[in-house]
Amino acid sequence: MERFGRWLLAAVTTVAVFVLITWACGALVLPLLLDDPAVRWGIASALGAAVAAVAASWGASVAARTPQQDPAPDPAEAPVRAEGPRSVAVGGGNSGVIATGDGPRPTPPPERAPAAPAPPSAHTVSASGERSIALGGDNTGTVSTGDQPNGTPR
Repeated sequence: MERFGRWLLAAVTTVAVFVLITWACGALVLPLLLDDPAVRWGIASALGAAVAAVAASWGASVAARTPQQDPAPDPAEAPVRAEGPRSVAVGGGNSGVIATGDGPRPTPPPERAPAAPAPPSAHTVSASGERSIALGGDNTGTVSTGDQPNGTPR
């Protein structure tokens, strides 16, 4: 429902609550207790206004809220494909070393405080070429796609 519709619903609900409570108290409940109609309807309208204020508060909270976004997909449901030779596809964040070459494994960076986990990717993560790497989240580790003789990239 759009914003205008939510505000219209809040206003109509507030008026309806006021009318219903005022009528129920003034015509049904208070005649049993009070004989004077002026006093009876004065009290009924005050009760109606009090309950309508609660309804207006609810209506304002409903009208002012933003629509909820779709929940994040389950990482297990996100398509992750690694199709090429020595290709790597990671559906979430990477916090370690990924190497697809023949040379020595790169040295990981020094440990640091763990960062907040990245939200899972809602898109397909695919690594389809030779030695390709695809990450669906934030990379916090070392990534190498080639041979590294003597620790230098080729």
